[in-house]
Amino acid sequence: MQNKLNLLRDLQEIDREISSIEMTRQGYREELAAFEADAARVQEMLDQLGDEVALLQQEEAQLQQELLKERDNVKRVEARLPEIQTQKEYVAVLKEIDMAKKSNRDLEEQLQAKQQEIAVLEEDRQEKEAELAKIQENSNVRGAELKELLSESEETLLKRTQTRESVAGELPASLLKKYNTLFKRRGGVALAPARNGACLGCNMQLPPQQYNKLLRVNELQTCPHCNRILYVEQENG
Repeated sequence: MQNKLNLLRDLQEIDREISSIEMTRQGYREELAAFEADAARVQEMLDQLGDEVALLQQEEAQLQQELLKERDNVKRVEARLPEIQTQKEYVAVLKEIDMAKKSNRDLEEQLQAKQQEIAVLEEDRQEKEAELAKIQENSNVRGAELKELLSESEETLLKRTQTRESVAGELPASLLKKYNTLFKRRGGVALAPARNGACLGCNMQLPPQQYNKLLRVNELQTCPHCNRILYVEQENG
């Protein structure tokens, strides 16, 4: 029985090491995924800014065309002044020129506002491009490290898994099944030491008769409170 307990203790140590390796590997994968998520987030913002800039540039081009037409209109109307013969017609043409110039000023203000909008968005886009470049730079450097760590830990994991299979193969199937179930249910602690008459897995006192049986190591004992498989640690003193 002592040999089985020793095998179970070895198995638990290996399994806890395997769990630790898997958790570490998961952390590596999550860190890699975070780089990808950050890059995708910034790229999405860049795409949106690009669409907004493109739309504003179309509107800017349209305003420029309208402004050119209005300027041509002013020139055309002003060219009529020398040909005017009556005061009434002269006043009407001057009024038309004033209206055309006012329209020009409005279009110029709209165009200036549109160009300012574009400039702000272009500045934002440059900032996002710099942010994306920084993320990609960090991703390339740290990503290479993480991939190397994943490769190294995969080799370690494979070796420990092979060792586990070897140890587990020496245990009876029923006992191994019981251990596996407890390991999952009890947070990676299927076996617990007993000392001074108590289970150290749940810190509950064991019945004296059971503790005495446990000391003799003649049969497998489990804690009546937490159901963990028990083994003896030496009494203090």
